[in-house]
Amino acid sequence: MKKFLFALVRATRVIRVVAWLNRRHVPIVCYHSVIADNHQLKSDPHKQHIPLRLFLQHLDYLQQYHHVVSLHEFQRACRENRPLPDHSVVLTFDDGFEDFATVAAPHLISRKMPATVFIITDRADQTLPPNGEKFLTWDEIRQLSAAGLDIGSHTCGHPRLTDLELQDVMRELSQSQAAVRVHTKQANVALSYPFGQTSAQISRMAQSAGYSCAIAADCGPNSDCVDLHALSRTVIASDDDVSTFAARVSGLTWWITRVRRLFRADDQQSWDRAFPRNYSSATAESFD
Repeated sequence: MKKFLFALVRATRVIRVVAWLNRRHVPIVCYHSVIADNHQLKSDPHKQHIPLRLFLQHLDYLQQYHHVVSLHEFQRACRENRPLPDHSVVLTFDDGFEDFATVAAPHLISRKMPATVFIITDRADQTLPPNGEKFLTWDEIRQLSAAGLDIGSHTCGHPRLTDLELQDVMRELSQSQAAVRVHTKQANVALSYPFGQTSAQISRMAQSAGYSCAIAADCGPNSDCVDLHALSRTVIASDDDVSTFAARVSGLTWWITRVRRLFRADDQQSWDRAFPRNYSSATAESFD
């Protein structure tokens, strides 16, 4: 049903209208893995592994309707209070799967499309226990950097930073950044928070640790006055067809999410007015 509705709004050009309304807001598109079309997955419960065929359709759509800029260029524009071209988009890849180098990167390079891949440095060091997935090695990471693709940090071990003691948060931030700098010689390193989770204090720590920017939860396109250490990403699922992808990049799916949350909040407020919280539990249960 969802795909049918997105196909309908795309066919009626509603998505292009929404994209025009959001033309000065910049979505940071977040992929994880791109797999060859003949690759057979046992399972993909988190919808992280998108087939190459579908990924290339996404790139075709971006080249037709959007302007892909690097994460570095987006940051510069924000700091200089300078507008980017309308319909600008940033491409990122979380986790540093090996197939970024073998499958995705060649197509990005041939199309001259900038992108940032966020690596889990302990995976590159091969110090974490294997989990059945293949990740980029430092040799591959250096080659990607030399080819003009940006390398960012996804911390050392990909923990939920909000569950850690602050000294452990700083270790994850500082050590992973240092490893990226050593192996790539990049002057600026961006951060992607694991699971998109952060807090105001952790975001301040990321800034003090020297990260040029940091990307957090899936909250739609970014305005030009966004906090650079609490940027929003737009996560792409492995089964997103072109119409669904277009809806995500335009900001339509985020608008729908916001409206649903507002309706839920209004419903809760109406319930609370009808049945105040100081009612006895027995009274409240009688309405279940």
